[in-house]
Amino acid sequence: MYISRLFGYYYFLTLPRRIIMKRYLLFGFALWCLWQPLYASVEEYRQIDRELNAPFEEKLRHAIAKRIESASNEVRALYCQIDYHPVWVKYDALSANAMMLLGEIGDDLSHGALKSLKPAYEKMLKERESLSSQTPLERKVRIEFAMMQLYIDHINAIVAGTDSEHTPQSLLKAAVDNRSLLYAYNAVARERIEKRIPSAETNATMIDTETTEALRKGSDKARERALYRALGYRPVWVNETGLSAFAETLFKQIENDPIFDHDGPTYKRFQALKSAPLPKNKAQKLDWEFEINALYRDYMGYLLYGAIDWKRFSNALKKRYKHGVWDVHEVLLSPELLLVEAVKAGSLDHAFKKATPRFPAYKRLVAALLKYKHIAESGGWEKLPDFKDLKPGMQSNVVPLLRERLRIEGDYVSCEGVDGNSTLYDACLLDAVKRFQTRHGLNAEGYVGKKTRKALSETARHKYVRLRLSIARLKWLKRDTDRYHIVVNIPDYTVTVFDGWRVMEKMRVVVGRSGHETPVFYNRVSRIVLNPYWRIPASIVRNETIPKLKRDPGYTKKRKIEIHTGYSEHSPEINPYKVNWHKYGKRLPPYKFMQSPGEHNALGKVKFLFPNRYAVYMHDTPEKALFSRDIRAFSHGCVRLHRPYDMLEVFGKIDPKVDYDKAQEILKTNKKHPISLSRTVPIDIIYISAWADENGTVQFREDIYGYDALHIETAKWLPSLEG
Repeated sequence: MYISRLFGYYYFLTLPRRIIMKRYLLFGFALWCLWQPLYASVEEYRQIDRELNAPFEEKLRHAIAKRIESASNEVRALYCQIDYHPVWVKYDALSANAMMLLGEIGDDLSHGALKSLKPAYEKMLKERESLSSQTPLERKVRIEFAMMQLYIDHINAIVAGTDSEHTPQSLLKAAVDNRSLLYAYNAVARERIEKRIPSAETNATMIDTETTEALRKGSDKARERALYRALGYRPVWVNETGLSAFAETLFKQIENDPIFDHDGPTYKRFQALKSAPLPKNKAQKLDWEFEINALYRDYMGYLLYGAIDWKRFSNALKKRYKHGVWDVHEVLLSPELLLVEAVKAGSLDHAFKKATPRFPAYKRLVAALLKYKHIAESGGWEKLPDFKDLKPGMQSNVVPLLRERLRIEGDYVSCEGVDGNSTLYDACLLDAVKRFQTRHGLNAEGYVGKKTRKALSETARHKYVRLRLSIARLKWLKRDTDRYHIVVNIPDYTVTVFDGWRVMEKMRVVVGRSGHETPVFYNRVSRIVLNPYWRIPASIVRNETIPKLKRDPGYTKKRKIEIHTGYSEHSPEINPYKVNWHKYGKRLPPYKFMQSPGEHNALGKVKFLFPNRYAVYMHDTPEKALFSRDIRAFSHGCVRLHRPYDMLEVFGKIDPKVDYDKAQEILKTNKKHPISLSRTVPIDIIYISAWADENGTVQFREDIYGYDALHIETAKWLPSLEG
């Protein structure tokens, strides 16, 4: 609908001038076209989601208040605090908060923590599968209460035995105020880490009772106290003869880390310890135990957390981007937890291995970083002068410079019989340009135009910094233990499905355009809807649908748009011929407009849901032509799939509840059909603009949202862009 409208505007604006007698009319019409809101805002879709759920939420709220006496005292207190508003159940499924709660508990259980929650957790998983819009209200109230009790039990289990100031009540209020349970779990991340620390059964020899007692009282830092308490107050880094095997492994690891900053204070502390004489008496050994532990804590902190200052970045993001979102889950690993596990395993290598991100691109990224670090330190490449567009067969003085520029980065390989000083854009250079364009997400056509010139202008130093930034971002991907993963990389405009981090499927996607940025966050796909409805946002109804209805009340029927009293397709339908549409100007009518299922539908034939507060999801689209573009940022924030049926087939291999053959038969009809998955699948929407692919080829993409620049600006430490 909108693409055809845009082509209409384009056709009008490109008519010969003689047809439009007054030039100011052309200018005025162009301004009018630019002013018209062809896209709905992100907030409008969120508002639709709220309105869709609002009638049910109010109904459930009254039911909660009516039946609250049947709940435990703790549950009653929490609902009283939030005026009985439902938190966990929506009209047809569990809420985003509920899905996060189940995900976090599942994560703890997979790490062997908080096992007492397992029976209630598994019961809620079964409830989730069978929940739908047809589930009786009485049962939804019971699920709401049970989820609230599970939340209370989870938070209480996390903070039990700690000096935490947090309670289920305080965290829930903050989560409701911030519209996300993520706030609550990030607040108790440190306590969760402590709960995951196992008891260390070690055969390490204690130096003596006096030293052990000193270790017990040697630090007032909570983390260090927790560490040595878990270790039974046994030393890790020193023994009777001097340095332990753990200390020697730590020193070797720091010395051989190819990407660790050798100019920073941690490396200088390491050099000082390494060159100092070995400790001899008990007092020196005690000092060394704490000194080396501090060195380990700082170095492991670097391995786990990287150089990103998330607080500064988040504050800057809120100020500069109206719809910019980058959710960060606290890393539920710590130097202390990993050290205790390493002592139990008998090797510090265990800690280093576990600290390494599981994402398959990590090791390839390190190799890419070293390559570009070497290029940058060797002087990079000479900046190309301004030049006009180049095509194969053309002569230009910039050709030898371009050839050398591409050689340094590895794209140009000399061909036999080709003069390196030739000014002819020959076949050998054409191959190099195509390789460069492919690596930068551009159409590999060999034509050196504006986009290619822009990519060529980036310095080696800047590329090196972007690769280092990518490594830092990978450290903050949520470390779950699931077999299957879905990863949407926004700057690459792709989605990849992994099985044990082996690629199952990869396809092109369309993501949010600038101003309607697709949020960066982690979630879990829990439902698939075949033949979905598209609920039309208010701005499109006001500026497009109503004007068309004024001219032709049959417009909605032609466009297969239904008019209802509410956003549910089960609400009463309105006959457009019985409404006086002329009385509505900018004022919206009291009706809701929905496009019925079918090939014509703006969401296509299938959508994949992962409940979240941003009202985004993955879906089909009838606008297939967009996938042939190299830059594919056109949506209002959702992720449009190039081959949604292939994605559906992948889910058929993952989940027994998805019968692909049966789904294909359903898709031949236009009847809505939701599928609740028996196992939710993690989905990471990430922003990585520099990486190395499966073949080791280093890839770069445009920083389409400006997030790279903002991260570099707000980082704790990154190499200077100037070198």
